[in-house]
Amino acid sequence: MAKIAIIGTGYVGLASAVGFAQLGHRVIGIDIDESKISKLQNGESPIFEEGIENSLKKSLEDSSIEFNTNYEKIKEAEFIFLCLPTPENEDGSANLDYVLDAVKRLNKYLKEDSTLIIKSTVPVNTWQKVKTILNRSDVAIVSNPEFLREGTALADFFAPDRIVVGCQDQNKAKQVIDLYQAKKATEVITDNTSAEVIKYGSNSFLAVKLSFVNEIAAYCEATGANAIEVLSAMGMDKRIGKEFMKPGPGWGGMCFPKDVNALKHSAIENLVPIPLLDAALESNLKAHARIVSKLKSLVGNDLTSKVVTILGLTFKANTDDIRFSPAIAIAKLLINEGVRVKAFDPRVKEKLIEGIEICLNVEDSFSGSEAILVLTEWSEFANLEP
Repeated sequence: MAKIAIIGTGYVGLASAVGFAQLGHRVIGIDIDESKISKLQNGESPIFEEGIENSLKKSLEDSSIEFNTNYEKIKEAEFIFLCLPTPENEDGSANLDYVLDAVKRLNKYLKEDSTLIIKSTVPVNTWQKVKTILNRSDVAIVSNPEFLREGTALADFFAPDRIVVGCQDQNKAKQVIDLYQAKKATEVITDNTSAEVIKYGSNSFLAVKLSFVNEIAAYCEATGANAIEVLSAMGMDKRIGKEFMKPGPGWGGMCFPKDVNALKHSAIENLVPIPLLDAALESNLKAHARIVSKLKSLVGNDLTSKVVTILGLTFKANTDDIRFSPAIAIAKLLINEGVRVKAFDPRVKEKLIEGIEICLNVEDSFSGSEAILVLTEWSEFANLEP
């Protein structure tokens, strides 16, 4: 079994750390956030993710995982994964400060002939920047983008559709793939640059697909067609596929909006703009506005002083992540219309923005409401009596 270091213990880093530990590897998780590390050392997961806290506690008990803020602790690691955030800059480009700063910090502690793996979602040719900063001919740089979905991160880790690895050294690439012990996964070994683009291309394609699905749904409503039946039949075509064929209030989360904007920015920088990305982003804003417009038409075309309940504030069910949530975007539009917004979400218990009243149970959220919007597909909401 290998000795693995995970730099960054967010969604991707923690799921990967726990996953590798469960596979029998020796794992150390490194993060500069002392409060987060303290929680992890006590078996408390800083994120809500199905099964992750139980797996974390088991791994701590059998000493297959440990956590620290000290980069020196990675000196025995054979494989070092960079799982750091790449937040969005004001211009839409990806901010690489966390990734590049980590490379500077860990450089002097890297074991000879070790492998540095970039798992963070990074712009094209970031691996070359890492290589320049590292300046270590004995350390292989591997690009291994993640495809973990929030809410099913551990399940995705143990049963991936494909494992994408980019490296100039094919032997090193195969070593990284073997860490996952995922015999049913398709193995994709390519160059570093192509691996980076695969991640951005995948997420952006799915965002474009979701935007198109919402546009078709709106068109169906306008023409009297049944949107659910239309989209279901479209999905029966193998070329289209059944996944991501359900209309909704728009797409969100930390990945799709950020990655679409980053690819859009990079494409412009490389003089090959992709107008489809602009269209997808604009369409997503229209999806939010359509919900408000539809509600308006149902309550007399005036939302001023209306009390409206929103069920679900996270960007999707089975997570506590509200970043770029369509529900939050719609709530803000309603507040601008003079609406008093009440909201309930199984995982959101604190006030988020001015104007949203957070309720601790569904019944309280209904009190005095004139309309209810179900904006996140929590299973709890399916069982409510109309």
